[in-house]
Parts: sequence; C-alpha cells; structure tokens
Amino acid sequence: MYYQIWNFFLRDDKYFYWKEKVHCNQNFDHYTWQKIIDFLLLVEQNFSLKAQLGETDSIEPFIKLAEENGYNLTPEALAWFVVTRKQIWDLFDMAQKIPSLKNQLLAAKNPQQFIKIAQYNGYQFSVEELSWLLIEIKCSPELVSINNSVGEILTVSNYGRVEIGYWIWLAEYWGIVPPFCHVNKSENLLSQNTLNPFLLDQCFLPKSYFNQRLISVV
Repeated sequence: MYYQIWNFFLRDDKYFYWKEKVHCNQNFDHYTWQKIIDFLLLVEQNFSLKAQLGETDSIEPFIKLAEENGYNLTPEALAWFVVTRKQIWDLFDMAQKIPSLKNQLLAAKNPQQFIKIAQYNGYQFSVEELSWLLIEIKCSPELVSINNSVGEILTVSNYGRVEIGYWIWLAEYWGIVPPFCHVNKSENLLSQNTLNPFLLDQCFLPKSYFNQRLISVV
C-alpha cells in the first residue's frame, strides 16, 4: 500500500491538527474508506503513477493525480482514513506495552464498551471503523486465523509488530467481523437472513488460506 500520504497527515506538525478536525467531522462512510483502499492498491500496481505521486510535495497535486486516474478524493477524506487507522493501531500497540489495558480491552463485553475504553485512553474511532480495519486485515494475504475444535488459533497471529489475533477473535465473538470475511455480497441472496455472515454465498476464504503457516501442536 502506498504510504506517502502518511507524510501529509501524520508528521507531528500535521497530525494533531488533522486528528482534531477529523474528530469533529464524522461524515465519511464505508464507501469512502473502500475507495481510498482501492486507490492505494492501484498505486501499488502502477509504477508510473507511483513515481508521479512520489514527486508530489503537498496534498494538492496528489489529489489532482488521483482525480486524473478516476478517484475523486478530498484532503479531509484522506486525513480521516489515515488518522483513524493510526488511532486504532496505536491503541493495539499500547495494549501490548500495558498488560492492564490489554486485559481491560479483552474483557469488554461488546464493541461499544471497547470503544469507550479506547476513548478514555485518548483514542478516537467508531465501532464501524474498527470493524472495517479488522475485516481488511482478515482478508489480506498476510494473515488468516483458523480455529481448531477447542478454539485455539493455529496460525500466525502477528501483523507487523502487533499481535492482531486477539482483536480479530474478539471482533468475531461480538459479530462485527465474520469468521470468513466477505468483500461483496452476492446479487442472488435469499430475501431472508441476508445479514447472516455465516451464509456461504456471503463468505470467501482469504487468499492465504491455502498458504498458511501452521504452528506445530505437540
């Protein structure tokens, strides 16, 4: 994924400004979130576009290049996407360093309580944003969790430096992340139970399912 936009929003002189602005303006939705992901994936696959964006020294020419390639983005939307993700990752990172915070989060009975604990510790994001990020990770080729009959995670559970398995399991338990995540719902779903994530036609196996790194169990 293309990370130059991090420099436009996450440097110390920019981050606190955008963090406050994003917190006061929550008008973005999952469509915007996915559109930005799609654009960043396009950048990774297009060397010429990636090189052009690498020469931009401010957000304005970056936005213009995105528009020329079919993506109508705004600085506010990009800032929301980047800052929100940083808030969630920073919370996960902090939980690894402070066992009491990690235990408190893992003991949350529902996602709303989890969000309140996060907010109390200075991290601002919604249940929906948490769900979108965890689903994105679960769907990635880099991680897949397959549970055995007694609930043990047999696959690698780290995403970068962060132990992510705990949070995906918790989100699955709450029902905000399906056990096998779906990207697009089928056009031919039965009218009943269309919100049931366990229906086979709403789910798919992540790319890494057939390339998992299993931990040997003695």
